[in-house]
Amino acid sequence: MRVAVVGAGTIGSAVATRLRDGELDGASFVGFLVRNCPDPADDRLGDIDDLLARAPTVVVEAAGATAVHECGERVLAAGCDLVCLSVAALADGELMQRLGSAARGAGARILVPSGAIGGLDVIAAAAAGDLEEVVVEQRKPPGVLLGEQEAAALAEPLTVYDGSVAGAVVRYPKSTNVAAAVALAGLGFEHTRARVVADPALTANVAVVTAVGGFGRLSLMLENVVSANPRTSAIVADSVLATLRRSVEEIVVPA
Repeated sequence: MRVAVVGAGTIGSAVATRLRDGELDGASFVGFLVRNCPDPADDRLGDIDDLLARAPTVVVEAAGATAVHECGERVLAAGCDLVCLSVAALADGELMQRLGSAARGAGARILVPSGAIGGLDVIAAAAAGDLEEVVVEQRKPPGVLLGEQEAAALAEPLTVYDGSVAGAVVRYPKSTNVAAAVALAGLGFEHTRARVVADPALTANVAVVTAVGGFGRLSLMLENVVSANPRTSAIVADSVLATLRRSVEEIVVPA
């Protein structure tokens, strides 16, 4: 497996380091695609054509929704699997159609890691039957969601959004990938409810998922340690490695 990474930020760099350290047997790191790269180096490239020329078999997107729009089709059309971290971008129906067409045409896949949430396997299984309701609540430190002055003045939890995941990803595209992943697994972006809360008591990101249906009831809470980027949980890099590992294993445990 030859792995390229779009974006050399906190998560992308962590994934590359772990691949270089040999954490995933049979995998090698072939380079980063970096926006506005003024001085391309051996592992940093500024052009998608140059990256694809290194013949990756999998490309990990870790650079935000814009990168999915700009690079997703090219990656899939080249026959590379795309590990998409900016799941909120997939709420764009037109983009999803284009990505799906490119993937089908080249025999590639879009792989969505569990990221900073769990239970996606249960929700997907329930969606095949009688899944009635799914609610995702994301609670984050105020500085992630509010302006500096408003965040500093906040003394108690503030719900900044309560509505469909479709609306949440438009308003908070960098902070709602968890909600987007849950929506994709289950009822879709329009029919999954999202609640986004700024909580001054938190130093970590908290995600709570509840689902109800013919299967019973799911209630799951994760308190995630943040990475060097406070918008991102540290477990996201672990999730990428787990996704890459599952893509080549003979026995696959559901995510």
